[in-house]
Amino acid sequence: MHLVMLWARFEAAVLPVEWLYSMGRASARTLFLWSPGIRRGLLANARRLLGPQASRVELERHSRRVLEGFSRFFVELLTAPNTYPTQDAFLARVEGLDHAKAAYERGQGVVGISLHMGNMELGPMLLEGLVQPMAVVYRKDPFGLVEAMRSRARTDHGLEEIDTSSPFFGVTVLEVLRRGGFAFALGDVGFEEGLGKGELYPFLGGQARFLEWPARLARASGAPLLPCFVLRDERGDYFARIEPPIEPEGEVREITSRLVAVFERFVRRYPDQWLILHSYWEGEAA
Repeated sequence: MHLVMLWARFEAAVLPVEWLYSMGRASARTLFLWSPGIRRGLLANARRLLGPQASRVELERHSRRVLEGFSRFFVELLTAPNTYPTQDAFLARVEGLDHAKAAYERGQGVVGISLHMGNMELGPMLLEGLVQPMAVVYRKDPFGLVEAMRSRARTDHGLEEIDTSSPFFGVTVLEVLRRGGFAFALGDVGFEEGLGKGELYPFLGGQARFLEWPARLARASGAPLLPCFVLRDERGDYFARIEPPIEPEGEVREITSRLVAVFERFVRRYPDQWLILHSYWEGEAA
């Protein structure tokens, strides 16, 4: 794996980024053709997202676009920070900064929460230095190459990493929040979390699993949950949307339900930027 990482970084250093994007798109199309498990998962999700009226051609086109979006995310991790916008350019394309400012000024820390959508690594990297401490709460990716690349990128940007596989990760997150910091996490259940994790919630007409620990830690600390998403426009340029904070009031399930309602709006609006490759809804054929 170390040699693969070195070779990938060598390619990123010598090849034009547009070539890397093209290679990534070609690899995504090949993976769709030759990986039945991934293809079944993508098509199952596409049926839910596009509806029963969608044709097989439309389902496959959507599925390939999701894979191509993942390949772009992979290339950007590999070439970071060269393919990322500057902090000033990024902040100019953030809508809802007033929500972030209001949440942060309360002094109880902020739990930033997003999905496996767009480029979920980009926001914390480009906000580093504006908020301290800044931590990314994550589960290690089962693909060592992806994990090595994203860990390197986070470290280069001075971000603290908190791995949820540790039985004491919650204590570490609470310490970040008590210092008035920003803890960023993903609320959907990615492949790295393992199937069957999270709790079932109504989601786009079915039942799907979402993580409840962000709401638990928000309740324990008093920190609001701040939904935030980094997305691509039609030209492929990134922009960000920050939603109003969700107050940690009520039971954990009630708080998480309000968060899942926000997730539902964004997945409905940007379905091909939701980079989930496994069948996500409970009880649906993959």
